[in-house]
Amino acid sequence: MNYEESIVGFGREEALVGILTEPGEGAVRARVGCLLLNTGMNYRVGQRRINVKLARRLAASGIPSLRFDMSGLGDSKASSSRDSFRQQQSNDMSAALDQFQASTGLRKFLVFGVCSGADNALSIGLVDSRVVGVLLFDGPDFLSKRVRAVRKLHRMAAFPFNAALRHQNAAWRALTAWLRSPLDASLGRQFLARLRKPKGAESEVQADIFATNAPAYTAKDYAAELQSLLDRGVDVYVMFSAMLHAADRNMGMLAQLRGEPCLKQIRYRFWPDIDHTATLLDAQRRLLDAVDEWAVEVAGSVKEEALPLLPSMRASSGS
Repeated sequence: MNYEESIVGFGREEALVGILTEPGEGAVRARVGCLLLNTGMNYRVGQRRINVKLARRLAASGIPSLRFDMSGLGDSKASSSRDSFRQQQSNDMSAALDQFQASTGLRKFLVFGVCSGADNALSIGLVDSRVVGVLLFDGPDFLSKRVRAVRKLHRMAAFPFNAALRHQNAAWRALTAWLRSPLDASLGRQFLARLRKPKGAESEVQADIFATNAPAYTAKDYAAELQSLLDRGVDVYVMFSAMLHAADRNMGMLAQLRGEPCLKQIRYRFWPDIDHTATLLDAQRRLLDAVDEWAVEVAGSVKEEALPLLPSMRASSGS
């Protein structure tokens, strides 16, 4: 076995729980570690256990990692803090990096996140100077009107033959419920209300769905945040699966950012044959290969040697 794993508790009242994965005894260690984040409501293993597989793959390359549960997820307790949801997540990630540093002596970190985890990876990268690389898989997207139109036409063509697609459509669900109980006037009103719903009402993008009257999060906002990371020397890798569209032309998932300097500076990859959760084993293998290759390259570019574990750090980590 070329890795060693240990359970760590940290944060306020040690309410957060994670798994520290380190290279096995005698292995050459990299100068960076990698923080692996939750995806949505999934706990720290990630979808299809991708975080577990990635942690052990990185360990084989000499890179330690920490996968952990945010407050209220998995084995981590809900926070007693009165901070906002977003602030609490930022606090959790900062605490995770503190623990990571205390346990290993490392001072530079990569962050890997999928979907909501990509959003969190971006946010911690913006506020914590210890972050030197972020990999955002299926994070914010800004498709062109053309791509959105083509996608909508494809979905319309598939609608009569795809039960899962029909089930996702609220108006269809309301109609079928009404047809099952045609004498129920309330179901009829619900269906008609769905038909009258303003166009685009369900697709409005907000920066924070957990905040009241959150402002729209625009392509300009995203470009500014990416540029902020790049200006600080952070290596930014943006990846997309085929979740939104089956094809990609000229960085089409970020079409609304065209003309922004950041697009020429980030790494970008579209996977036409990998879905949002990397369901197939071959897809997982290729994704792990790509993430590991990126992590090793960034680790090799970090010149600063890791500091030895300080006495105060040893005390706080309980080692």
